[in-house]
Amino acid sequence: MERITPGDVDRLLRQHLRRRSDMGLWHALTAMIFEPHNPFSTEPRRKPHRWFVLFVLSLIAAVAAFGYFNFLN
Repeated sequence: MERITPGDVDRLLRQHLRRRSDMGLWHALTAMIFEPHNPFSTEPRRKPHRWFVLFVLSLIAAVAAFGYFNFLN
């Protein structure tokens, strides 16, 4: 019986994850940010969650205020 090294386990795990397109960090992020996919909709684009849009707008406003009060004022 052959010994399995940590490198072998890493290689096998990476191969397994590459074959699974429904798993991975990118899929997890898009599932968290966008609304769930509707299989009955003909529209291919998914809308972002409201909390994500609010967070991005708040972040942009905070960066703009920081830049204005620290560099332009």
